[in-house]
Amino acid sequence: MYYTWWLAILLIFNTTATFAQSRQNVSSDTSYSECSQAAAPAAIEKTSENKLVAGYLEKSSISICRQALPIEVDAKLDTGADSTSFHATDIVIDKKHKKVTFTTVNSNGGMQRITCPYKRIMRVKKRPSGSSQRPVIAAQIRIASQVFEAEVNLTDRTHFSYKLLIGRKELRNGLLIDPSQRYRLGKPVSP
Repeated sequence: MYYTWWLAILLIFNTTATFAQSRQNVSSDTSYSECSQAAAPAAIEKTSENKLVAGYLEKSSISICRQALPIEVDAKLDTGADSTSFHATDIVIDKKHKKVTFTTVNSNGGMQRITCPYKRIMRVKKRPSGSSQRPVIAAQIRIASQVFEAEVNLTDRTHFSYKLLIGRKELRNGLLIDPSQRYRLGKPVSP
């Protein structure tokens, strides 16, 4: 038992001495707070380089099939959604000509009927069971000064507050989301 106590004391002494020596080496170069402060800005700069910080809700415009007048809508920037969805009703898919025709609300609040080619049909799982098929079209989305090409699926978003939901695939194009902010960037800048 006497031997066990001595081993325990020796182990504690060695550990304490090693810790004190390592603290002394660190403090001789720089203090811990100086190290963390020096490293933090570099990591932030690298992460946010060429990225625009947006709120989780932003004013945006979407141009479908290169139309002259883009549709201005409030968009929800959702990091939990994989893809981007836009409100459309009366969706008719013409598989023979690979075109889709749908109705949406334009910037003035009026209904607008649009026909354009679709890229593919995607299948979306619905809860609790089943799935739906949605056409995916090419669109150009503008948030503040940021413009990016997007693949947008069309679905009826009548029961949702926001007619455009922007998912992770498009958010990777230079947007960081601050979930505590709304309408941080203002209206989209005209080209």
